[in-house]
Amino acid sequence: MQPQASVAADDTTPVDGGTVIRRLEGDVKTLNPLLIDTKYDHYVTSYLFTPLLQLDANLLPTTAGSLTDKYEISADGKEYTFHLNPKATFSDGTPVRASDVVFTMTKIVDPKSEAAQFAGMFELLDPAKTRADDAHNTVVIAFKDVLAPQLTFFALVHPIPQHVYSQGDFKTAFTSTAVSSGPFKLVRRIPGKEILLERRADFWGVKPHFQNVLFKVITDDNTAWQAVKRGDIDETIITSDTWMTESRRPEMQKILDFRRFYTLNYNFIGWNEHDPILADKRVRRALASCVDLQSIITNLYHGTARAMNGPFTPDQWAFNPEVPVIQYDPAETKRVLNSLGWTDTDGDGILDKNKKPFTLDMIVVGGNAPSGAFAQLFQSELKNVGVDLKISTLDGGAFFERFMSGNFQTCFLSWDLDPDPDPRALFHSSQVPPNGQNTIFYKNPAADALIDQGRRELNHAKRVAIYRQLHALLADDQPYTWTIQVSLKWAISKRIHNVKESKGWGLYLWYPGELDWWIPAAQQKK
Repeated sequence: MQPQASVAADDTTPVDGGTVIRRLEGDVKTLNPLLIDTKYDHYVTSYLFTPLLQLDANLLPTTAGSLTDKYEISADGKEYTFHLNPKATFSDGTPVRASDVVFTMTKIVDPKSEAAQFAGMFELLDPAKTRADDAHNTVVIAFKDVLAPQLTFFALVHPIPQHVYSQGDFKTAFTSTAVSSGPFKLVRRIPGKEILLERRADFWGVKPHFQNVLFKVITDDNTAWQAVKRGDIDETIITSDTWMTESRRPEMQKILDFRRFYTLNYNFIGWNEHDPILADKRVRRALASCVDLQSIITNLYHGTARAMNGPFTPDQWAFNPEVPVIQYDPAETKRVLNSLGWTDTDGDGILDKNKKPFTLDMIVVGGNAPSGAFAQLFQSELKNVGVDLKISTLDGGAFFERFMSGNFQTCFLSWDLDPDPDPRALFHSSQVPPNGQNTIFYKNPAADALIDQGRRELNHAKRVAIYRQLHALLADDQPYTWTIQVSLKWAISKRIHNVKESKGWGLYLWYPGELDWWIPAAQQKK
């Protein structure tokens, strides 16, 4: 009985040491924090780099755990002054300087950098008025105009050391190396397999309790589930099937903590409007009527998802509850396509027009069971109305390379959204590759105008009205066919303590979040 009593006591007091073993569903593309564009990149760089500001559990900007001791915003809203922590250093021992922040901002807005995820957030930067005072660790970041979500965007800025990142090819030299300001440093990266991080002995801020983070690249959900059951990894997102069959089993509940929650994300079909067939919104809307959302929610997700009607989730203040979900109606799909000249003239079961069959190629990420199942269901529904959908299953790296360059007809994937609902990077006509993430080449002057208004409007009530109007417009245009918002289901080893959730982002990428975990001494692994 005595050993049990000592373990129980040990379980209540945080201790240092041990290795957290995390899953990566796909390999990272880069460790350069200015070039990251997937959540897997974010997961790793959040340990390595410290941002100008952090986001708290409510996804509000905070100086806690950041590079900034305090900040001020000018009366006209165009200048942000950050007073950096004088103790902050990079992993090579050099101090974090205000000039490093200016260098970072310059790189973000330099088109040669191709910092697609961040460039649109800082396109109003005024380089001439942005200045550094290294003597007082103060940096003034100036803008040409006011931007409503600007303060929140600083939580995504991870300053890099100019003396390192100004050398070599910025786009390729730092995919597997990092000189960083965060609590961990890079030990090794084996592409496609693993990434090992080690806690910095010289870290200048609040040190995490655990000594190492080991990321293992496991693309297949079932493989990951077996690994977390064996204790080979400490956490994994799990499928709805696994949630239904395993989360209530007492033997599983003894070793794993099961969590389910909605975050800022949605699944969607992207229609590339460079394709002449898909450039017509009537075609996109017709195809959307072949998505049987209720069947997908019931059969693929066992009721643990909800239907989406546009670019904002039901938990966001920008969400327009008046916008209807496109209803499943294959007969309407066929009627519209027939009216547009798509008929089966040769009796082969496939619609054609000007002697060209109606065929589409959809790219999906391999190893993700729901994505594959969704694509196959959609393929079957389209076949019934005479549309031939071919599915191309790609590994994560190949998928995102094609997706980010706009090299596809259709795709199916999910977005993890930023805390502020500004959708400019995805839908503004200026944000097509390589400038941003409008990889479906959507262009609508009315949408551009609403997006621009929403970004500049500081009155919250007026901003709500603008985004609700934008929600309705995008839902009508269907550059994406929004399908569902899936609640995330996680299995977490019970040896990991103090795992908490934020409102909207779940387990990760807020402060202190994953940096506040700890492992009892008896359960630590080397």
